[in-house]
Amino acid sequence: MKTYILASAVALAAMASPASAAVTVTYSPGAGVTPGFTVFQNFDALAAGSSLGTNAFVYANTVPTVAARPAFGSTGNFAAVGTGGSAAFTFAPTFAFGFTLGSLDTFNAIRFLFADGTTQTLTGGQIINGVTADGDQVEPGVNGFVRYSFTGPALVGATFLSGGTAFEFDNLATAVPEPAAWALMLLGFGAVGGVVRRRAKVNTRIRF
Repeated sequence: MKTYILASAVALAAMASPASAAVTVTYSPGAGVTPGFTVFQNFDALAAGSSLGTNAFVYANTVPTVAARPAFGSTGNFAAVGTGGSAAFTFAPTFAFGFTLGSLDTFNAIRFLFADGTTQTLTGGQIINGVTADGDQVEPGVNGFVRYSFTGPALVGATFLSGGTAFEFDNLATAVPEPAAWALMLLGFGAVGGVVRRRAKVNTRIRF
């Protein structure tokens, strides 16, 4: 099984704060939930047909031309966002988030919401750090488990969006960040601390 990893510093557009974050994208084609992740929403406690937002619903089975169950790691119910729809989920602050992905398309998108109010959106192949998002319902390349590790502000929410039929997903999960992500976060916190200390010294020196 191949795992694709992208580590990149992503400067977020500042909405209420100049803070920035970095995201590490790790995709496991054809895989179920990665060990170490704890699922907090698998949609099994919701009745099929339950609304999750705008043109977003819970499904018990594949519905041709409407929603297809993720090919790997999805049992029971799953979720799908239809054309022009969205489904937003909020959760306790975390630095690691993942989900079971189904038949990724170029018109699918996920928007991350951070604790400081900033957001970051990934679309199509960016969601798995890949170049192909062809909507295939059985190909591991677009069906598997994708996870994200964050530095900077903690993640507090994720919104699934789709410009077509459909964005299918299951098993929303969180976990402790991977060691590499922890290292990046510690470096970031150290840099911020250094800036604060230097500013404090400067302010002390110019007092009269």
